[in-house]
Amino acid sequence: MDAHTLQLFQRKAIKSKKEIIDALDEYSAHLVHDKEHSSDAIFYRPALIEMIDRFKKAVQDRDLIYLENPFASYEIVITNIDVRLNSVEYTDIVFNESGEVESTESSVYPPTICIDANFITAEEYAQRFSIDVETVVGWIEDRKIKCAKKEPSGWRVVETQNFPDQDSRSGSYVFIGANGDLSQFAPLHKGTQVFTALQLENDNGLYDAMSFDLNDRLIEHKQIESEELQSLENALIRSREVVFGNTFVEVIDEKVIPGYENNPFLVAEEKILTFVNQLGLPQETKSMLKTMAQSNCGEALFIAALEKLSLEEEFSAYMHGNTP
Repeated sequence: MDAHTLQLFQRKAIKSKKEIIDALDEYSAHLVHDKEHSSDAIFYRPALIEMIDRFKKAVQDRDLIYLENPFASYEIVITNIDVRLNSVEYTDIVFNESGEVESTESSVYPPTICIDANFITAEEYAQRFSIDVETVVGWIEDRKIKCAKKEPSGWRVVETQNFPDQDSRSGSYVFIGANGDLSQFAPLHKGTQVFTALQLENDNGLYDAMSFDLNDRLIEHKQIESEELQSLENALIRSREVVFGNTFVEVIDEKVIPGYENNPFLVAEEKILTFVNQLGLPQETKSMLKTMAQSNCGEALFIAALEKLSLEEEFSAYMHGNTP
């Protein structure tokens, strides 16, 4: 991979604990203030925000190393059943002309931090949507609600579960115990830790079925019909050691610059240098700022230096087009 690829990757990659927290703060802010969501989001979105807050606290309490490998980064994976922090090492990465990732090859290492979602009783879920508990149990048994688990006291539903719809068929069954094997519950390949079924876009009733082992290695990939998937699900959902995660997934793998919707250092380096040149500062100070702006990992230092010089607001206004 060439020097330009390295520079773009370093501009995007989440390398440090601070960058993880900044990315989480940005995502949480969007969740709180985003008005474009389904009408039932008012019921499950607070649970999602609470889960992310618990994850952020776990990050703050953990000593996390700065990833010095040039093509390594952290990524935050958010599902409706957990939030995980992975570390990734890329062996190949291709950017398009807009600086967006076009294709990659990488190795993902086991989660450094994982926070699970809370589960509520079927009765609590029924009260949330003002429906009968019998209806909720029926939805679970008909697999309209899959993010549920059977306890001795009855069914429990993941707290982030929204109102069931027709788009809830795809997702993954995960063995939540140590060194699990889903093949003990259903006719799956031996050693399956995660079973994923994705509905094909051509809507012919077929599903892409994939089995992964404990190290996230693909061990079986085939297409199955909805009847076979239904039979597998009937067996899996009844185990207390198996939980379903649907395709509500967000992967945060790009660092953010607080106060900017898009990272200005990715696409506007020349504009940043122009801003520095027009400042009434000593030449050596401007040279220092330009060095930071051009560094692969100098964004945080650049912003911190502007704060000390009381130039942060001026820079923000300039980059947002509020000054000539």
